[in-house]
Amino acid sequence: MSRDYADKKVSEALRLSGGNAAKAKRQIQAWFFEDPKLLLELTRPHWNGIVAYAVDRAEQRALRGEDDAERREEKRAKKPTLSSKESSIGKEMLRSFVSENAAQFGHEISRSAAPTGRKVASQTHVDAIHLMAAKSKQKPKKDR
Repeated sequence: MSRDYADKKVSEALRLSGGNAAKAKRQIQAWFFEDPKLLLELTRPHWNGIVAYAVDRAEQRALRGEDDAERREEKRAKKPTLSSKESSIGKEMLRSFVSENAAQFGHEISRSAAPTGRKVASQTHVDAIHLMAAKSKQKPKKDR
């Protein structure tokens, strides 16, 4: 079986999508359900890897004693659940990535980054700095 058919279908998907690769990929995947010949031609070079992966997964399940689907389902049902605080950490991290004000590595100073904000120094801190500066001016310089 030659790859001409698959190449023509890929070219057609690119033409239909206006050159948009992401849209072309989605179109080709949609055609898989209607066109098994296309699916076979595109996946044939990867069959050894696909089969090896499936066999390896089955062997690993057998070694763990998960031979049947019922055991896998029971194991899934017994998994401990996360507390609401633990489960919201991932959501918060994702929100920070997509936020308009999220800081980007190397662009922290730009205006689009979230403001880092300066902390106001306490008056005792300011006084201590002034005292140290005054003391350093009073030190006599030693001549060598």
